[in-house]
Amino acid sequence: MSRDQAILAQLDASAARGGRPEKAQAALQGVPRLAEELSSLERELTRATDDAEETLRAAARHLVESGGKRVRPTITLLACGACGGELAGAVPFACAAELTHSATLLHDDVIDDGPVRRGQPASRVLWGNAVSVLSGDWLLTRALEIVAAAPARSAALPGLLATMRRLVEGEVLQLSLRGSFETTEQDYFDVVRGKTASLFGWSAAAGGWAAGVRGPVADALADFGEAIGMAFQLVDDALDYAADPALLGKRLGQDFAEGKATLPLIRALQREPILCERLAALVDGKEDGTSVAGEVIEAVQRTGGVEAARALAREHTATAMRALELVPDGPHRRAIADAARALTERAF
Repeated sequence: MSRDQAILAQLDASAARGGRPEKAQAALQGVPRLAEELSSLERELTRATDDAEETLRAAARHLVESGGKRVRPTITLLACGACGGELAGAVPFACAAELTHSATLLHDDVIDDGPVRRGQPASRVLWGNAVSVLSGDWLLTRALEIVAAAPARSAALPGLLATMRRLVEGEVLQLSLRGSFETTEQDYFDVVRGKTASLFGWSAAAGGWAAGVRGPVADALADFGEAIGMAFQLVDDALDYAADPALLGKRLGQDFAEGKATLPLIRALQREPILCERLAALVDGKEDGTSVAGEVIEAVQRTGGVEAARALAREHTATAMRALELVPDGPHRRAIADAARALTERAF
């Protein structure tokens, strides 16, 4: 199988997890040069770390080259094409989006003591927490350097700086709420807007900027990306309580085991406050994790927390589709719409 065929197969596999797999697959397959530019992206991701110090390079590449859906860079490329630009011109911004995302994962694994990432030992396990943090920092600076060298830097660089600030603020807010299980829905949405939606928004807008678009259309792409980012995270959080663990890539209940209250759990706690005591005992190490996990997962499913998160995800997807109406119609816009729907309706 050629590299292009492998990338298309990966796109097909991701699309097939959604609620409209055939249409999403057909839309992605029909985008001119998408597979070729995604191949170019992979080369750029490797080249981006060529001049890193040896240990930093090893830790960073261990994560960056381990796969992943490449959702954010794919959105960048499709947004560029939808605005009439050559996809190749958006590859630097697509690369910066993926490097920024990878940096946040390196940092998250340290904060969460995560042992595994994408089915492999996390970088922090192999090289230690300090190297993992510094590798993430290095990737952030590299992403900024790449954007600063691009023709559309006047629009993209301030946006990426603002996004990085929002990423940090979202992480700090989540950390401040960790383990209390008193997180409100507003707290939750503030975290998601910072940690997830902000980078989705920048990734989409960057595609427009690369195509030379400014003003209302670029703003609409940013709105689209942020709304899809919200929906994406809501579905991820629903899957933490309802997925097939083998396909999800982690055990169910991972979020609350780390002290994170996501929307499905927040809704369950509103209906059954007694769960808060059980969770507090789990975090304090006073209760057996397996038994409490089973109780909490069952309670979340029983009280409708999973369905609530999915319903809200659909609302954000609808918001995203309305924003996308300002973007010129064509195969790229249809592909980005169908891929977004598939991502936010995925189920395992």
